[in-house]
Amino acid sequence: MRVVCVIAMMAAGSASGAVFVEPFTGGTNVGLWTYGGAMSTQTTGGNPDWYRRVDDVDTFAPQLRTQGESLFTGDYRARNVTSLGVDLKTFAVDFSAAERPLTLMLVEDNGTPGDSSDDWAAYTIGALDVPVPGQEWITYSFVVPSQSATLPAGWATQIYGPNSPANPDWNQVITDVDRVVFFYGDPELFFIFQQWTLGVDNVRIEETPPPLCTADANGDGSTDAADLSVLLANFGTSTNGGASSGDFNEDGLVNSADLSVLLGEFGCGV
Repeated sequence: MRVVCVIAMMAAGSASGAVFVEPFTGGTNVGLWTYGGAMSTQTTGGNPDWYRRVDDVDTFAPQLRTQGESLFTGDYRARNVTSLGVDLKTFAVDFSAAERPLTLMLVEDNGTPGDSSDDWAAYTIGALDVPVPGQEWITYSFVVPSQSATLPAGWATQIYGPNSPANPDWNQVITDVDRVVFFYGDPELFFIFQQWTLGVDNVRIEETPPPLCTADANGDGSTDAADLSVLLANFGTSTNGGASSGDFNEDGLVNSADLSVLLGEFGCGV
């Protein structure tokens, strides 16, 4: 069995980013992606070959979703997740599925995975509609602003039950994504039940590791004024070496050489 993991370069001037792709080749399924119903693995006809398929699932809106913990869940902020993507195809549907946008939903289960009454989600509606029968595979990509401290522009929240929080906190879900859902439509709208035959391929998650900041005296992952304060407090002293004392070049002294290191990477990780 083979799982594809692609390491791709980000835009010029930025750090390299890791892109994990689940192509379902050989029957793999990292994330246990499902629409519900009886899913099958197909060896041909995907984008380009293997893919997962569901036939005649009866639902008001298909919801391609993860099950359990995987590379697609967890602390997006710590991993600096930057995007999620998927390739989709609609083989058949009872009535028209035209003009339904595809929505990405990040779900928080509040520590009760078997109880949906306290679940909620942060979601963003994509620019592309879901595929309709007759179209080829469509590739979707969603930007995930995992470093944002507040609910990002273009995102909204939705509560699922009576025990869901009245004011969901973006910081809670982005640091503990329990489920990823690709929802066929605007989740705030009503749809009639239809029977769908659908395909999914190449589910993707991209993350950019945070920069390694050498002059990080207080261990918060960045080089800023707080680290400068540590250096100045110990300036001119001898140490056992180490960034925590301001000895960034680890030569046993806190001096102008360490100040040069700090100034050279000031703003790293900020």
